Amino acid sequence: MVNAPTRYAEALLTGMLGAFGLDVEYVRAEKNSLYYLDDTGAEVPVLDLVGGWGSLMLGHNHPEIVAYAKELLETGWPVHSQHSAHPVADQVGAVLNGIVGREFPGAEPHSVVFANSGAEAVEAAVKHCEFDRVLRMKSLFEQIEWNADVALTALREGAAALPDDTSLLPGDMPAPTTVEEFGALLGAVAAHNLERAATAPVFFALERAFHGKLVGSTQFTYNPLFRAAFASLGREVCFVPPNDAAAFEDILSEHRVTVLDVEVVDGVITLVEREFPAVAGLLVEPIQGEGGIHALTPEFAARIREICDEVRCPIVVDEIQTGMGRTGTFFASSAIGLVGDAYVLGKSLGGGIAKTSAMLVRQSRYRPEFELVHSSTFAKDGFSTAVALRTLELLEVDDGAAYDRAAERGERILAMLRELAGAYPDVVADVRGKGLLIGLEFADQSQAASPVIRQKALAGLLVFQLGSYLQLAHHIRTGPTASVPTMLRIEPSIYISDEEIDQLRTGLVDVCEILRHQDALTLIHPLTGGEQDRAPRSEIRDFRPAPADGAVAAAGPATAKAGLVSYPLTPDTLRELDPSLADLDDDRLLAYARRCELLKDLPAFAPVRYDSPQGTSVDLTVYPLLVTQQQLREYQVSGQTFLIGLDVDRRVREAKADGCGTVGVGFGLGAVSGHGAALRVPGITVTAGSALAVGSALTAVERVAAERFGGPDGLTVAVVGGGGRTGSAIAALSAGWAAKIILVGSGRPGSDERLRATRVRIYQEAWERIASGEEPTGVCAALATEPLIAGWLADGRSADEPSGAEIAAFIDHAHDVDPFVVATDDLLSVANAQVVFSAHSSPVPVLDEKHLSDRAIICDMSFFGTAAESAALASRGDLRYVRGGMLSVSNRVILPRGVSASTGAGELLAGVAEVITLALSGSSGSMDDGLITRERVDAIVDLAKQHGFETVST
Repeated sequence: MVNAPTRYAEALLTGMLGAFGLDVEYVRAEKNSLYYLDDTGAEVPVLDLVGGWGSLMLGHNHPEIVAYAKELLETGWPVHSQHSAHPVADQVGAVLNGIVGREFPGAEPHSVVFANSGAEAVEAAVKHCEFDRVLRMKSLFEQIEWNADVALTALREGAAALPDDTSLLPGDMPAPTTVEEFGALLGAVAAHNLERAATAPVFFALERAFHGKLVGSTQFTYNPLFRAAFASLGREVCFVPPNDAAAFEDILSEHRVTVLDVEVVDGVITLVEREFPAVAGLLVEPIQGEGGIHALTPEFAARIREICDEVRCPIVVDEIQTGMGRTGTFFASSAIGLVGDAYVLGKSLGGGIAKTSAMLVRQSRYRPEFELVHSSTFAKDGFSTAVALRTLELLEVDDGAAYDRAAERGERILAMLRELAGAYPDVVADVRGKGLLIGLEFADQSQAASPVIRQKALAGLLVFQLGSYLQLAHHIRTGPTASVPTMLRIEPSIYISDEEIDQLRTGLVDVCEILRHQDALTLIHPLTGGEQDRAPRSEIRDFRPAPADGAVAAAGPATAKAGLVSYPLTPDTLRELDPSLADLDDDRLLAYARRCELLKDLPAFAPVRYDSPQGTSVDLTVYPLLVTQQQLREYQVSGQTFLIGLDVDRRVREAKADGCGTVGVGFGLGAVSGHGAALRVPGITVTAGSALAVGSALTAVERVAAERFGGPDGLTVAVVGGGGRTGSAIAALSAGWAAKIILVGSGRPGSDERLRATRVRIYQEAWERIASGEEPTGVCAALATEPLIAGWLADGRSADEPSGAEIAAFIDHAHDVDPFVVATDDLLSVANAQVVFSAHSSPVPVLDEKHLSDRAIICDMSFFGTAAESAALASRGDLRYVRGGMLSVSNRVILPRGVSASTGAGELLAGVAEVITLALSGSSGSMDDGLITRERVDAIVDLAKQHGFETVST
């Protein structure tokens, strides 16, 4: 964020959390509560249902675990004693083996390998699978080599006959007839096997799986968001659909590989196929937590066990989140009869204090040599293993009462959520879970009536917005799942109380009411800087729209599609974007916009149809950015406008993907995108709408000047923002009738240079008019009497020859003060003009009554017609205010919400009209690179008239 303090630890993530008010600093924790300090220093409790992403089965800071941890540290218990005996680690292994034996009767003993986190335990399991596969492959080839030697010896001793069937060998190798030819056959078998040995190992995981984000474990995580960028760093994993054993069997069969062996059968040497260990392992979660709380079925568990046994594929059961009793049994896999070759545990194994995890491998599959090739400095340390042992003791006490409590508390929460789903079937899509691993899935809000809600849904951030409301309004902390953006995850400790469950129900009822009625104000008010108990209204109102909200209703496709990338400039446009925000005052609305600075995009609006008198039509779609003019200005001051430019580029690409052939970059965004020229989106026409805005503003002023002064000729014109692109064009084109032009700059660095460039341009425009033979008026008429100009005319100098700089230099030499063009940063000089164009980029008005002469005409171009300077008229009835860059439309088209706050019925901003005009005319290429020339302005004004647009003079 601009002007934000520098952060060094996950600055982007913290900034994103800040957009939702979730960047809270907690100072204390116990059971299911986290505490932060309010402005008075008082502790505020928050019900924590995130539970350390499932690490807090026993809650925050369980007193017995904390006391034991203190005891360990205070007594000097060795934390690091690598390469020594670790009896406590053995005790942890003994307890875990006892639990395995209880939940999987008849299970083999399991060896334990410790790690620091769940993802590291997964990495250890994957490494062990591959280590086992390599050793099996080595053993297989040693056996094949031995069998070949046995066969060759038997052949030489006359104890075996030569093989008569070589069909298993590729090619047309004939059956051998001599010992030498049999030796050649063995060579071909070895070459065949060597080729097969190069087969890459294949691992399997389930679609929707989440197994971590380390280099290896991320390959097993299904969501491409976490995996795709790192695919080249690890082996490709084959994902199979959950609960579809037939699909797994089919996919696995495609990866099965065989090698050739020889054996003596009934006195004949025979070629046989052996299964090559190409399949390295299958990773499964009994309940897919991050994948959306989806459980595997007992039928699937039984069948994959059979399939994997057939090919000796080890099954690794990931119990990192589901284990430790969270679902009502220590292993969630035991409830569905899923017997693994290895299990991985983590999260709650450390009791919420220590960082530890473990991999258990059954004895018949364990490779002891693995301990020599895999290690970790911090795994199996004295502190974490001791804490893990105490955690297991607490879970197992009273015959595992903790597991029964997890099942009972979970069922109570699930019953409450199912009741909620029954009351709000339009809002709640599903309730899933077992024990204290629960997911509440909301209905898709990507077509929500509220743009605020819709945008969060389209960005995959809906649950962050809902979680923000629950935390700020109800002091309830929830979390998302990694792969289901519409699901709230609920993972409290076993100590969650009835009162806390009721607190959750109250908050969720409000969420459901908000979504049902599309009342975004209630949802975002806590983010606007206002106290929750001082909301502008307490009740949730119904903002579901009536049918047909300006969307395209015409039958058949339009002739063309066009897009407009814009952003709300004012609180009024935010209110227009989402009517539910109407009761929020300006400060609160701007505070919300600033809060969402990292989330600039609002959803595209439904397209609006415009029918041209020429018989063509265009569908216009608006792609807004949630950035205020003040924020844009801050980006400009800090030199970070490229960040907005990246957002504009992304939205232009989105418009192109939607089929738009023409895209307008409007409402001040042209300056951060080189007026379209800096965008690198091929095959699309880009315009900032400036040419038609300039042309319509000049036309409107000329009409009003005719009414007020009998015509524009001879008037003095002031252009505030005369160094800008729009201001420069207005100043240059008004030289055809203005007697004098006052250019007013900001005084900031570079302003003087820009004003000088505009002055040169004015003189260039004047010379072109004079040299082309036009009847000279205004600056042109006066300038034509200057000796330099007279001489050029006599010499037949070309109109298009660069002449502005020479004229400016001549005027500076011939006159003490330029009588035609004045460049200044003094706003008071505006009082010398009868016509004032306000074309600055300031986020606030800069003119007031003291800056304006009697009966002056002020044409407001600063925000392209958003009445930014209208306050100057409050006490001056003699002034005439003109909204610059406004056009009327013949068919009174209804604009999408958010871009018409300052327009009347049947009116369009010139920038919007230019987009439509170019789309209807089939223009191509960037329309706004370079200067806004008279030729360009005249051309677009003429085209706009042909398609039914007329300048508004009010």
